[in-house]
Amino acid sequence: MTSADSHCAAATAIATGLPAEAVPCVWVVASHRELGNEHGHPQPYTVMDEGGLRTLVSRGLQPVCFPRVPAGRLPLMLEHVQGVMLGGSATNVHPRHYAEEPVSEDMEFDPDREAVSLPLIRLCIERGVPLIGFCRGSHEINVAMGGSLHQRLQALGGGVVHWEDPEESLAQQYAERHEVGVVPGGELERITGCQRFAVSSLHSQGVKRLAPGLVAEAHADDGLVEAFRWHDAAQFAWGFQFHPEWGHQLHPRYGRIMEAFVDACWARLRATAAQAAAAARETA
Repeated sequence: MTSADSHCAAATAIATGLPAEAVPCVWVVASHRELGNEHGHPQPYTVMDEGGLRTLVSRGLQPVCFPRVPAGRLPLMLEHVQGVMLGGSATNVHPRHYAEEPVSEDMEFDPDREAVSLPLIRLCIERGVPLIGFCRGSHEINVAMGGSLHQRLQALGGGVVHWEDPEESLAQQYAERHEVGVVPGGELERITGCQRFAVSSLHSQGVKRLAPGLVAEAHADDGLVEAFRWHDAAQFAWGFQFHPEWGHQLHPRYGRIMEAFVDACWARLRATAAQAAAAARETA
């Protein structure tokens, strides 16, 4: 956020009854992994992707996390945030959520994450809370709303390589691997200002059937959906197969995508503050 942006945000916050230092909070949905501890023994950990966290902070937002929230408590916890982010993970959305069985015994799942993420996604749509998902996060959005996934893109063939080489460095894995075509006249073209650009690609699953209510905004050259949104443009709810949260400072299209999410979170904060101020005046 620039100095001018900071002054503007502060002025807006004061006008709506917010403290000048107020910033939107974004719920980063946690993953659950078994990692080695300091003695080399496997131990369960609750984790969040550092890349996504740093991006939120650099864009002036405050990441928060509420892991293992019971379904009945989700509405209460959602009141404390102005946005929700679902990052990537090495695990897969379990195919039981779209009425399929795993195609391979070596697939890794994270049922504790899905116990929170799937109902939370539906609640965000219902309540108009800004929502963004990357890679696995986009899969969760699609599945939560009734869509399905290709469990193994490698089995489909085609000319686009979507998955990373395990021998590559992290920087190489998150580098641009192929291009996507943006739907002409769509919302993503409006946000990014172009109809075609290169994206990162490190995934073995992808959208098979897009859920009702979701609209495709970009495709890879093999037809795979690379970006989609909720059909009502007034509700910021987007899924990206690629990773605009990585390299957003170097790649203008990524930066514009992230800034659109930032703007939606600020709008949510201002709107809820204005509603609270109006309610207070009525009861005064």
